[in-house]
Amino acid sequence: MENVILRILFVLTNAAIFLGTIVLNILAIIYIRSRRDKTSIAILVVNLAIADMIHAMGIIFFSSNLLTPSWIFGEFGCKFSLTIDVLCTVVIVYTVAALSVERYIDARAKLATKYRLVITFISLLVIWTVGLLLPYPFIFYTYLYDQANSTNKNSTTLAPILTCRSVLSERALLIYEITLYIIAFIIPYSIIVLFSLKLLRFLHQWLNRKRKLTRAMITKRRTRGVKLVLCIVLSFLICYTPFWIFKFYTSFLLDETIRRRPLLKRFLKYAHQLVVLLSHIEGILNPLFFIVLTEHFCATFSKHRQKTMNYFGARSSLIPHPSRRKLSTANGITSTPKITITAANTEINVLLSSHPSIFEGNEKMHSNGGFQMLARDGQSFAKNAFQNSPEII
Repeated sequence: MENVILRILFVLTNAAIFLGTIVLNILAIIYIRSRRDKTSIAILVVNLAIADMIHAMGIIFFSSNLLTPSWIFGEFGCKFSLTIDVLCTVVIVYTVAALSVERYIDARAKLATKYRLVITFISLLVIWTVGLLLPYPFIFYTYLYDQANSTNKNSTTLAPILTCRSVLSERALLIYEITLYIIAFIIPYSIIVLFSLKLLRFLHQWLNRKRKLTRAMITKRRTRGVKLVLCIVLSFLICYTPFWIFKFYTSFLLDETIRRRPLLKRFLKYAHQLVVLLSHIEGILNPLFFIVLTEHFCATFSKHRQKTMNYFGARSSLIPHPSRRKLSTANGITSTPKITITAANTEINVLLSSHPSIFEGNEKMHSNGGFQMLARDGQSFAKNAFQNSPEII
């Protein structure tokens, strides 16, 4: 970039995206591990967070091109940057596809949880294997190239301008570009679009079936997970589709003679910076959606914060003051009867929650106020049981 202001703006934006991606994805992983959640969606979200953090490392190499025209990370850095770019692109797109398929299977209740976990682990193994195999040409056929000496062979006083360049032939590179486009774009995008439409149809159907209390809570729990996956899918499509469109245009449609025009060359350079920048923003949006659409996220981190404050000697407002305890004892009120009543109510609530049909005809069968109170307690227990389920959604 010739404009210094734009160059600095791009570098600062890249730095903010890098820090935001690392911090937010680490928070999401810590939250999932603190809840000890081993559901399929939790495993896929962790895998997506890891891929986003590795992909964010490419921002360091990408930003260096804005500061200096020469490559400064050596031949290993050249191969490593291209490898993690292809690897993480493949892992991210297929993880998003796996999320859409997993949510559809969960919504339709077609498989048991243990079978879904086995399928999830096998899918991740296949995804990372394919992701490691696709960068093969970059690992073995990419080297540093001195552009200054090649343009002016008679001069030996020019400073070297090193760039990463492949030694493969144009035919081999074309075949590789087509293979990468099919594997990393057409196949996973078809899966994502197909199952996202199915999820939208499921969401519409379930939102129209909120009749009973228990069914309404199940609907809320499942639809929250569907909304999370649909948001991740939408952010992925918005952030990555311009990148693939630009790549398709420059690789297969743009003529080499037109590419050399100064104005078009500058436009393509700025467009490339923008689409790459937009693809990295996806790493920030995913954990943000996870934080917003996960019910217990803020409560979990406030508990950890409270434990940290207590560890350093800060008194929590939840701990009863000794004077309050003495006051209760002086008035003849102790906490033992309350604990006994709570335990008794819990046993009754469990019995009531295990028989949802009792909720419906309870007021008709019993006109006594005590039985109505037990029915209300049973409903609140069933509601809390669904809200505090081990699912992350």
